[in-house]
Amino acid sequence: MRIRVDEIPESGRTLRFHWDQEKLAEFVPPDDPFGLKLLRPVNVTLTIERRKEHIQITGRIEGPIEVVCHRCLKDFGYPLKEDLEIYLVEEEQAPEEEEKELDAEELEYEFFDGEVIDIDQLVAEQIFLALPVKVLCTEDCRGICPNCGANLNDEPCKCEAKSSGSPFEKLASIKLGLPDSKGSES
Repeated sequence: MRIRVDEIPESGRTLRFHWDQEKLAEFVPPDDPFGLKLLRPVNVTLTIERRKEHIQITGRIEGPIEVVCHRCLKDFGYPLKEDLEIYLVEEEQAPEEEEKELDAEELEYEFFDGEVIDIDQLVAEQIFLALPVKVLCTEDCRGICPNCGANLNDEPCKCEAKSSGSPFEKLASIKLGLPDSKGSES
């Protein structure tokens, strides 16, 4: 969905719509390892207001999504409830400097062509930004065993008890199998 800036009335414009998996799929690569899915269409409410130097967008995105736990790789439902406040500024007003440290307030600013607002891209960005850096099914998720692959939340590890010896024991056994470098050149 695209909104032309010149079609936004002085009083502002409020949009209420459902955003579905088909729309999300346009912004997620096919081989995405995070497995982000909308369990049902999310509810989106946006108020778009024209200001003198920017466009202000406020609203909320809410609905259940399905994600994959980063520790145990199990799918689980995650409640998405994201309030948003975004300021769109025309690209020509962007700072000239190549690199600049941003203040917390400046992170709410985005640049656009000044004529058309891509609402779908804005919604997708906000969904991605709402996800935690590390998605966990529970705070005490035990993950999977790196050896046997057992989900430690559901079953005990099937690996034999490891000795608490040196982590270099394997290197010592490899060294024993190598030919003696002193005796091989004579």
